[in-house]
Amino acid sequence: NLLNLDDKLVMKTCFPATWCTSCACTLLLFINRIVFITLPEYSHIIDGKLAYLSIFLIVIYFIFWFFFTPTVCFNSIGMAWFPDPLAMETPTEEAADYYRNTPQAWNNWIFVSIMGVFYVAYFLKVRKVARGQKSKASAAIIVQCIIICFFNTVCALVYNSFTLITPDPWILMMGQICWSVNHGCPALIYITMNHTIRKEFRRLICRQKKVENSTMSVTNTMNRF
Repeated sequence: NLLNLDDKLVMKTCFPATWCTSCACTLLLFINRIVFITLPEYSHIIDGKLAYLSIFLIVIYFIFWFFFTPTVCFNSIGMAWFPDPLAMETPTEEAADYYRNTPQAWNNWIFVSIMGVFYVAYFLKVRKVARGQKSKASAAIIVQCIIICFFNTVCALVYNSFTLITPDPWILMMGQICWSVNHGCPALIYITMNHTIRKEFRRLICRQKKVENSTMSVTNTMNRF
């Protein structure tokens, strides 16, 4: 029973930690993309130092949420994770204050606000840069970033609505679907729509074949001599 209790506690702690960390990942991805388009002459810094700084900040953010913030409980009726376990027969302000997860609320509101600004800034910048490029390439860039960030933004909006209204079941279901899709679509988006990652992925998969071909080429050259 103690082991089962510990497992549940870890799961309750992991959910807000992974959720808020995914929000941070989305923001940093958007920042990297905007900087890459706005300042292409500093792309080597983005690929190097800024990428490692982003990873470091994400790890620190996860540790903060995992060890220093309140847990949440899954409610099967509400089909979502709530800070309040809804165990009180008569809701009171004291219980609401006790279970209120202020850090997560701030994370969601800040994330939604910044993402709105970033969406506008990114769209305007891509539109300006893409005037002299092919429409297909510019459209792929916009669609790629919007798909990656859309589902996280919808999840944050759904969870923010808990503090204002009692959402309908279809809204809760949409939040759960977006949460699930959010963790599966980025890898497919990167591999199918991002030219740089697709090229590196092919190089990674075909590395062994290339090494064998280069070895055979060197051997044939040596035999000629």
